[in-house]
Amino acid sequence: MASTQATPTMLTPVDLTALRNRLATFCGVYLDDSRTAALEAAVRRRAEAVGRPPDAYVRELEAQGGRAELQRLAELLLNHETQFFRNRPHMRALREVVLPELHRRLPPGLPLRLWSAGCATGEEAYSLAISAIEALGDPLPRPVEVLACDLSAAALARARAGSYRGRSLANLSAQQRSRFFVSRGDSLQVTDQLRRLVHFEQLNLLDPFPPRARGSHVIFCQNVTIYFDVGTCRALMERFYEAIEPGGYLFLGFSETLWNIFNGFRWREIQDAYVYHKEPPNRARAGEPSPRPTPAVEARAVQRERATGTLGVDDTLVDRGRALLDAGQAEAALELFNGAPLVGPHAPQILALAARAHADRGDLDLALAEARRALALNPLTTAAHLLIGLIYARQGRYTGAIAQLQQARYLDGASPLIAYQLAECLRLSGRRESALREYRAALSALAAYPPTRVIDGVAVSWLSETCRRYVALLSGEALP
Repeated sequence: MASTQATPTMLTPVDLTALRNRLATFCGVYLDDSRTAALEAAVRRRAEAVGRPPDAYVRELEAQGGRAELQRLAELLLNHETQFFRNRPHMRALREVVLPELHRRLPPGLPLRLWSAGCATGEEAYSLAISAIEALGDPLPRPVEVLACDLSAAALARARAGSYRGRSLANLSAQQRSRFFVSRGDSLQVTDQLRRLVHFEQLNLLDPFPPRARGSHVIFCQNVTIYFDVGTCRALMERFYEAIEPGGYLFLGFSETLWNIFNGFRWREIQDAYVYHKEPPNRARAGEPSPRPTPAVEARAVQRERATGTLGVDDTLVDRGRALLDAGQAEAALELFNGAPLVGPHAPQILALAARAHADRGDLDLALAEARRALALNPLTTAAHLLIGLIYARQGRYTGAIAQLQQARYLDGASPLIAYQLAECLRLSGRRESALREYRAALSALAAYPPTRVIDGVAVSWLSETCRRYVALLSGEALP
């Protein structure tokens, strides 16, 4: 983190906070404290490029309000990594159900409009075009238009080039590779057939939508709004709702639940994928939209659980996911959560557990975003406070870690793991007496568990031994 002692070329915490808030206002993406180093690095790169000291660059940016320079700075901070057919259940639902349904319903000759909002380097947009050809046939029986928008000019340049290699191609079948791509050395180039279907356009999603976006039948916006605060997300969903034609569909990423955020869309299950639907006027009563599943869907979920042992959104799902994480099976836990709708009062708990799974896989940015969204939905989500505290502690940011862990401790005073993690942060930040108190509290709580028990992936025997060792070290007492 930047030093609080400012020099002519150093950034103060006040500088960074003001800039972080300005970026959030500009493009919606909020960079929490865990990304301070990335923000500083981006500022230094841009300051060097324009020939200014970093502190002068920030002051001029604030004074001039230059959107062009904010755009350039934001591009250095946003993640553009994606894949073809990244969310395979969603793509399967689109190809096998949604596109044929829309084709049957729309008048002959009317273009079918799909929008990739946040298309990054283009893989999603071309995946939509491939899905349309596979679903409707070749030649296409009606015009298909794929609009692809992104904030980043650099990402859009790569998308327009249409050349891909490596892991972004992993989900393509052999047939798709041969049908829709041409080999160019170690890369695959999209065919002209796909290029003709896709129109790329630079767009900040907080700005007015382009005319081509109006009347969309399908919108994909995945892993974008999870980095927005709830207010920004709600405003964007309202605008998406207006842009989508009645009967159209919104495909969001798993973590981007609309529960308690926006209730204009109805929630729908399609072949084990969960999407949002704008019902036609003749099927929805004005003023009564709801994202909740229909009674038939709820009944099927209960029936599945009773008959086959698969899980609905209830305490059983939460317990099963936690058990998988305790066993070190982060991928299996994510697969379990992705197979359940993120609706209802369990949504914050599931988000917090999904965040833990992403943290276990090393994706700390997404983990923090999911944990913060869980807290936005329910500030009393203990697991989210705990996870954020642990990530901050891993980054050596003990003041923030202690604040989060104290909140978790307040919500669950009986948890030995929270007391232990809080004790660790207090000890590492030099607060010996407070740390000693928490180690003793953890030992007291651990007495209720058998030594072989595992709590959130940590063995009780190890926790107990570690706490006893630090109690002895900090107090001068002999080990029992």
